[in-house]
Amino acid sequence: PRVRDRLLQPRVALLAALIAVSPGLARAQAPAAPMDDLAGALQQYNQGARFPLPELDSGNLRRLSRGQVVRIRDQVSPDGGPQRITGLLLCDAWRDDLWVALRDIHLTSLPELTEVRISPDGQWPTQWYQFLHIRGPFADRHWVIDVNDNLELAGSSSDRLWEHYWSLSKDGPQLGAAAVAAGRIPRVDAAKAEGAVYVPINEGAWLLISLADGRSILGYTVRASVGGRIPDRLVQSYSMMTLGRILRRVHSRSALVPGHYAAEHPRIRGGGGQPIP
Repeated sequence: PRVRDRLLQPRVALLAALIAVSPGLARAQAPAAPMDDLAGALQQYNQGARFPLPELDSGNLRRLSRGQVVRIRDQVSPDGGPQRITGLLLCDAWRDDLWVALRDIHLTSLPELTEVRISPDGQWPTQWYQFLHIRGPFADRHWVIDVNDNLELAGSSSDRLWEHYWSLSKDGPQLGAAAVAAGRIPRVDAAKAEGAVYVPINEGAWLLISLADGRSILGYTVRASVGGRIPDRLVQSYSMMTLGRILRRVHSRSALVPGHYAAEHPRIRGGGGQPIP
């Protein structure tokens, strides 16, 4: 996702399960937000989202309004399979700073993850090959995802609702193999790729909802399976444990954006399709 032109650049549940994420810096807690305002914003988001969020009960709305992390684990596929993991956090930060904080390669890169855009610059949806380097006894994982921004949702909401979503590419194994064979993927050769497990499920989104008081709802939702011998329930349990740290880390990184995202920095496309100024 990447949740740079970027999941992602995504930070998928796979990463939440297998990579230790450092906790973010503490911030002073802002006043509670009106629960009706939060419920209305989330309802509007779900009406046009590619990956709608689970409905929040009064307890979760209250936690969200107070700046606490909301974590939800539910089953969305009638055929079973991995559960969906969702996290939400009310942030006292400007939406554009949060967006850059979760998508800028300089702020989000991880040593365990090699990721390369394999589609041409400026093409949307973008395609990313991602390779997760895992120490034994487990095999490495890799996958190819299609990443896009929900421009229709942004347009219908006067740019208040942004969704950056991804799913596995239809021809991902072939696209990934071709990119590796062409020498386009640093640290990954044919032998490494052949020894890695191609993940069977990986879909989700990052989201930002701008509120009238200047604050933002930051959200992350994912349904993923890493395949191989790692049980889905283990991935989901660790994902639930690390959701708070992942969201608060993005929130903390947003404070670095005004000084980092300067005039000479390459522009990052916002959730409405226009470059972040």
